[in-house]
Amino acid sequence: MASVKVAVRVRPFNQRELDMDAQLIIQMQGKTTGILNSKANTRDENIRYKEFTFDYSYWSFDSESQNYASQELVYNDLGKEVIDCAFEGYNACVFAYGQTGSGKTFTMMGSPENQGLIPRICKALFEKMAENSKRGTTHRVQVSYLEIYQERVADLLRGRDSNSLKVREHPKKGPYVQGLTSCLVTNYGHIQECMERGNSHRTTAATNMNDVSSRSHAIFTITFVQAGYCDGVPSETVSKIHLVDLAGSERADATGATGQRLKEGAHINKSLVTLGSVISALAELSVDQNGQKKSIFIPYRDSVLTWLLKDSLGGNSKTIMIAAISPADCNYGETLSTLRYANRAKNIINKPTVNEDPNVKLIRELRDEISKLRALMFCEQRSDMLAQLYEKEAREKELTEEWTGKWREAQAILREQRALGLRKAGPGVVLDSDRPHLVAIDDDPLTTGVTLYHLKEGKTTIGTEESEVKQDIELKGSGMEPQHCTITFEKGIATLIPYPGAQVMLNNTVLESAARLSQGCIIFLGKAHVFRFNDPAEAAELRKGEKTYNLSRLSLLSWSTPDLAISMENLQMNNDDDKNDNKVEIESQRLHFVKEKEQFEKEQEAFEKQQEVFEKKKRSLEEAQAKLEAEKKTVQKEFAQQTRQLQEDWRNLTAHQRQKEIELETKEKELILKKEKLERERKTIVSEIECECTNLQDLKSDILVRLANACELVSSNANEILFPSPKAKSTFQELVSKSNQIPLLPHENDSLIDIFNNVSGSSIIKDIVDKHRKELAELQAELNRRVQTLCERQRSVELLDKKIIDLVDQQKSLTKDENKSDELEILKQELCKRTEEELKKIEQKKQGLTLNLKRVNSVDSPDSCEVNYTSSIEKVPDTLSSDTTYHTAPNTCSPRYVDSKLDPLMSDSGVELRTSSRPQDESDLSSNEDKVLVSDSQSTSSIENRSPTSRKNRRRDTEIYLRRLSQRIAQQKQLIVRNLDGNCLKIHLDNQIAVLQELQRQYMSLKYGCTSSLSPTSEHPLQDIDSPSPIRPLHTGSTSALYSPALQNQNQRISPLNQNLYRSMPSINIETDRDAIVSITSFFLRGAGSKTHYEYEVRINTIDERWTILRRYSRFRDLHIAMKARYRDKVSSIPFPSKTLFSNNEAVAQSRKRQLELYLRRLIDICKCHPACPLAYGGPVTKVALINFSPFFRKGVFENGKYGTS
Repeated sequence: MASVKVAVRVRPFNQRELDMDAQLIIQMQGKTTGILNSKANTRDENIRYKEFTFDYSYWSFDSESQNYASQELVYNDLGKEVIDCAFEGYNACVFAYGQTGSGKTFTMMGSPENQGLIPRICKALFEKMAENSKRGTTHRVQVSYLEIYQERVADLLRGRDSNSLKVREHPKKGPYVQGLTSCLVTNYGHIQECMERGNSHRTTAATNMNDVSSRSHAIFTITFVQAGYCDGVPSETVSKIHLVDLAGSERADATGATGQRLKEGAHINKSLVTLGSVISALAELSVDQNGQKKSIFIPYRDSVLTWLLKDSLGGNSKTIMIAAISPADCNYGETLSTLRYANRAKNIINKPTVNEDPNVKLIRELRDEISKLRALMFCEQRSDMLAQLYEKEAREKELTEEWTGKWREAQAILREQRALGLRKAGPGVVLDSDRPHLVAIDDDPLTTGVTLYHLKEGKTTIGTEESEVKQDIELKGSGMEPQHCTITFEKGIATLIPYPGAQVMLNNTVLESAARLSQGCIIFLGKAHVFRFNDPAEAAELRKGEKTYNLSRLSLLSWSTPDLAISMENLQMNNDDDKNDNKVEIESQRLHFVKEKEQFEKEQEAFEKQQEVFEKKKRSLEEAQAKLEAEKKTVQKEFAQQTRQLQEDWRNLTAHQRQKEIELETKEKELILKKEKLERERKTIVSEIECECTNLQDLKSDILVRLANACELVSSNANEILFPSPKAKSTFQELVSKSNQIPLLPHENDSLIDIFNNVSGSSIIKDIVDKHRKELAELQAELNRRVQTLCERQRSVELLDKKIIDLVDQQKSLTKDENKSDELEILKQELCKRTEEELKKIEQKKQGLTLNLKRVNSVDSPDSCEVNYTSSIEKVPDTLSSDTTYHTAPNTCSPRYVDSKLDPLMSDSGVELRTSSRPQDESDLSSNEDKVLVSDSQSTSSIENRSPTSRKNRRRDTEIYLRRLSQRIAQQKQLIVRNLDGNCLKIHLDNQIAVLQELQRQYMSLKYGCTSSLSPTSEHPLQDIDSPSPIRPLHTGSTSALYSPALQNQNQRISPLNQNLYRSMPSINIETDRDAIVSITSFFLRGAGSKTHYEYEVRINTIDERWTILRRYSRFRDLHIAMKARYRDKVSSIPFPSKTLFSNNEAVAQSRKRQLELYLRRLIDICKCHPACPLAYGGPVTKVALINFSPFFRKGVFENGKYGTS
């Protein structure tokens, strides 16, 4: 079973619709066709706009459109399927439906320069027949052409004068037309001649809707028979191809039809209404909801059209319907009706079967039975089975020989017909040989045949049987000599050479020497034989009007055989009388010649006078022409001088611009190298500063510890120590007591050290104090030295920053130089424009010098120079928005959870996932993590007051919290995937996604907040510098090397979840085609029922990452269309696999797999050479560059699961 395929095609506006300022109401997107009711007053879009989905939607409205559907595209989609059906043995039918003037005839027949479906199908049929004939297959093709005019059937191959034919119905073969002409054709030229002859007989008329409106339905039928051997078994199939061009439905008020046109329109509408009723009935005949078939009457016989198309609609045929529609709003009603009929026709189910010859089918069945009997004979030996086997083998052999003999006889007849040029034309047979020949003219009433003698290349001898040498043509009768004459045929020229004494006449003239034969001449041989000479090549030239025909032979061609014989006898009997008459006639002709000579002399004198006047005019014209030639040389010289000057200016500008570009490239490379060197130096110094800061902090801590020990020693021995003054002692005691409670300020530490340096005591105490003083002094000196070193390093860092800023300024100046080069381009364009203006002035001056008396050939001006510089910067959306977006399932799921094992795709990530059954844990964890974030923000306020141990502990605590958050995010993702696989409520799934997004936000805040607080360059002054734009997209190296590391870190924070997302859902890495960036390893069948499609697994291998995506064929096609729109001819030249009718099979998917892989590789290689492409900056391809090149390569969140997006 097969449903009717439906295609919709919209034509451009015609002149009538343009005069009415019609509006476009048709929209097409893929297979969807939409119609807009622009005159409706309601705001309801369901009423104003309606959409229909068909097998094919062809947009032929605008030939400049990218989606324009040409005649070739329609044939590739529909016509090739018809050819395949014919060679498989199925019947096929293609019919066009629509209102008048909607383009049905153009789609089916086309024009001589833009052929339609019917000529293309016929041409392809014979081309494929020629290929199959080489393998031993035999074919026979017959065509018929009829029209249905006012419910009467006419044979278009006979002419308009033929009577109306009767429609009959065979119980097995179905409806047929009795007495319809069926022409046997052997090549495309014959079938084209039949089409042209039939089209000339079709009934057409002009209406308000169409200047050449078809007033009848036309059905062109091709009966195709093929026979041969398949695996040693005879095979014979008969296919019928019905190509139907329907007359258009019309309204009397719109077409302005009256009288005969109105009557024709009524009959057309009646047949089309019946066709619509049949389509509706067949659509309703499909299986209803309860699985029961409806019993519906189908009114096939209400119209001759539907009666003849009975097998095509719901019968034994594969049918294609083409709905032709108008794009104008004035035809809204008819267009909507056509779309509704086409939508119903999709539901018609046909039952096509292979039309096999009964004898061939019987032979195949016999062979199957013989094979079964032979298999049984191996098991058991029975005499009855052996007899049955012999009987079936004999029957099979007899049928095979009978079938082979029939086809051999048919082939012999076809060969004879081709050799003789016999072909059927209506009720008669045409003898149309392609070789020169003689046709005997015989009026004998007993003769029942036509005698024809072919002339061979070279000499053809004519004589009698009595000749010693065998004659090619032997004749009998009076007046015939043994060797009568010879006809030579060389290089397409036939010459008649009579032998001496032979009676030979050519066109009523006695022939005594050789004479050339021409088409239609009459030859008399002896007294009993008359022949007509036919030259098909010369006749073809005469039909084309290339030669003039000798009118003197027309009278001879109209004579009958007795008239020719009597004329020959009269010539022989009156030969003597003719001699006397010739003398009198010659004398009269001489007198007439003298009078004509005198008249000619008078005319000669008048002509000489006119010649003198003409010579004077000619001399004046030559003088004027000489002046023009002189002025022409002057203009050419001036033009050549200006051209050389312009070319020189152009070369100078080009050389200057090229030199400027080279200088800019060299300077830019130097800046990049210098910047990289400064960055390395700065990085080294910054690391040294960090180390010095750590050592300095440790030294400060050591000084404070030693000072505290010294103060404790002084306090414990306060009675033995002498202070400079009581005030110093009290101050010392206050500071010591205060240091035990809170840390001292810097100036307080300095005061305590000064007092400690001025105290004195006993010798033991003094030695201890001196020792502590010396250690403090050494530590203080070391501290000062390191502080000085740190300041010097800091100044060197500031100096490097200034140098980097200077490099950025220099890069901006390079950008300004580039703008100057753009000014040079503008100057080039102005120069080209000025050149064009000067060339136009020169051309106008040349034209002004032309005289009216005679034209002088003008010098063609050279093509004007055109310089077009275009640049396009494609903006690609941020990867974070696509990678972190989750979509909920559109179906409402049942409130139940599915407990299952971990998804193997998730288990590859290396993260242990656990499913939580209590939602309260999520809120608890979130609150705890919020507390961690608050404490983290409070604790990062001052790093310099924190010891190294506390910093290390803080970092360790932060890492613990980050690991917890990471585990929680992985668990939440696993929970979402399990809910998608199971049946759950949509609102519950949305809540789970919201929790996951909140956990990811907390992870980002905690991770990058901690990183910014601990990084020594997180607040570097260079972060405020704007990133300079690239100087030119033509450079091989990227200018991103000039950016500072701080800016690069800042850019990396835009999408911090990329690594986490790719880690949570990894793909299975299989190493295939290591050197290739992209490869397609396999394909999978997705969907169910009519929604099934194949998805291809695309593996991408870049310098920094590998990943896998799943894409269906439509995504590849969208990528191809987008790349063609962006890069034009470079991408258009890449071969892309086209759409097929039956694409949901494994063979098509297998062939497309390699084609799509080659396409992706060639696309990347070609686009890398384009200056505006993100891949054109040199070096290996990275993931970011590939995604910026096209979102096709971006991986979705759920792409590895069975719900993967493609």
